[in-house]
Formats: sequence, C-alpha cells, structure tokens
Amino acid sequence: MLKTNAIGDTILLSAVVGDLRRALPGVDVVLFVGPANAAAAELVEGVKVVKLPLTRPDRAVRAVRDENVDVMLDFGAWPRLNAVLAATSGARYTVGFKTRGQGRHYCYDLAVEHSADLHELDNYRALAEAFGVDATSLPSFTPPGTTELPDRPYVVFHLWPGGYRSELKEWPTASWRELAGRVGENGTMIVLTGAPADRERTETAAAAIGAVNAAGEYTFPQLVDVLAGSECVVSVNTGVMHLAAATGAPTVGLNGPTAAHRWGPIGARATSVSSTYAGCGYLNLGSEYRGQREDCMEGIAVDAVVAAMDEVSSRG
Repeated sequence: MLKTNAIGDTILLSAVVGDLRRALPGVDVVLFVGPANAAAAELVEGVKVVKLPLTRPDRAVRAVRDENVDVMLDFGAWPRLNAVLAATSGARYTVGFKTRGQGRHYCYDLAVEHSADLHELDNYRALAEAFGVDATSLPSFTPPGTTELPDRPYVVFHLWPGGYRSELKEWPTASWRELAGRVGENGTMIVLTGAPADRERTETAAAAIGAVNAAGEYTFPQLVDVLAGSECVVSVNTGVMHLAAATGAPTVGLNGPTAAHRWGPIGARATSVSSTYAGCGYLNLGSEYRGQREDCMEGIAVDAVVAAMDEVSSRG
C-alpha cells in the first residue's frame, strides 16, 4: 500500500488497512509512506511501515523494490511520483486512481475513478473494493493509556492546519478567544495542541485566548491519549481532527475552503461546522485556491461551534 503524504489521509486509510488484513489473512502488508506521514503510519496495527526518501526518487524506487511486493495499491490521488513508484515496484499487479487532469492512471493495471463527490475515505474504499476487498470500517485507534493527562476536565483546540495555503484554513484568533470564553465558564481547561514547529505561535495564541500551550509536548501515541481523554476536540481541518475522531473523542471539525462531504471528520462522535459564506467548500485535492474566496473561515460562527460541541458531547 502506497500513501506518501498527509497525516489525515493516512488516518483515514487505516480503516481500509484493517479491512484488507481481515479479507486476506496471512498476507503481509507493507505501507510505504513519506517523512510527513510516517509518525501517523506507525499507529496503524499489523503493517510494516517503510519510510521512503521522496527527495531522492532513485533511492525511493530501490526501497520499494527491496520489499518484493506482489500487489501494489496506490492510494495517492495526485502525486505522479506515486504512480512512478507503483509502475517500477516490480509488483505483478498494480491498482491506483484515475484522477481528472492528472494523467497518472496509465501506470496501473487497474485504474479506479477518483471522485470529487465522495469523502476521501469512500474513495479509498472504492479502490480496495475494485481489488475485491469489502471495505466498510471506520478509522479507530485505541488509546494506549500511558500518558499523564490534566487533572481536571479539559477541551482541546487545534488551531493549525497543514498543507498548501494552510493559512486560509485557520479560524480567526478572535473566534477562538470567544469560544474559549464560552467553554471556560465552568472552569474547563483549554489545551492547545500543535507540532513542535508550532510552539512559538501557539504560545502567542495561548496568551491571547487563555489556554495551555501543549504544542510539541506529545508524541503521536501520547496525543491519542490526550485527544481521547478530552471533553471535546475542536479543530481546523487537518490531521489532528481526523485523529481525534478516530479515538472516539467528541470532535468538531471547522470547514472553510474544505468541504465537509470531502474532508470532514469521520467517527461516531464527530461532526463538521462549515462556513456559511457562498462559494466556500471548494477544495477537492487541496490546491484549488485560484480565483476562490479567501475569507471562508470567517463565515464560521462561534454559536454554531458551541452547538456542535454540545451535540457531539451528548452522543453515547
């Protein structure tokens, strides 16, 4: 299985990994990843994770060929390097996406239509089902239970999205501040998560909204514990949002340029709040910003987020 980028996509793909392993007991599964999503891939049970040096395609090709795979399933919707890696893998059979405008499907023995009308998890399921695997599972991660958590109820805010033009997926600080004031009225602690590189800007945000800066404080397995132990997680649309939903935490995803039907959180206690501005929710593969409005996140009302938090928290 080939998925070389995106933490959130990797978390979604974990559901299909489980379906594949159940459908093909006794088959070894290798998950080829890149540096950006390797930590998330390590959470996936029952697979061998191989991190590819994507800046050196020649070495990446050799690393793939060294695994001697029989079948290669490429779950990348747009990277052309993925298609090259699949075509040169030495696998006897390859499956990948036919994505409009990408011209990469000629590399596969079986090309599956990638749909802009489906959630990305459903696209992954369609690829697995074309290979003959019944894919119905949801992403799910069991908290290891080894992390020391805050000693009073807390809510997690995740402020920082990733990817191209990520700043256009950030919710305004004033909105976070207002939400923090509403959430903290009963003494609930607010914890801000983020990567180590986010530490400085998270400190600024924590001071502005009255929260605890936990950016860079936790490894990925520890973060599973932190998210699962929270009263609720409110996150911009990014990998942590998908991870929170997969732990079973009440999760609210904030969608501006992202569309909930394509990229919203998936889980029994997850929901999306989308911008009310016309023309938002336009991202398909994540790069379609040209000519689109850039103020979509301002169209997410605090009242709507509070209502969503109450709703998902009430689910059993």
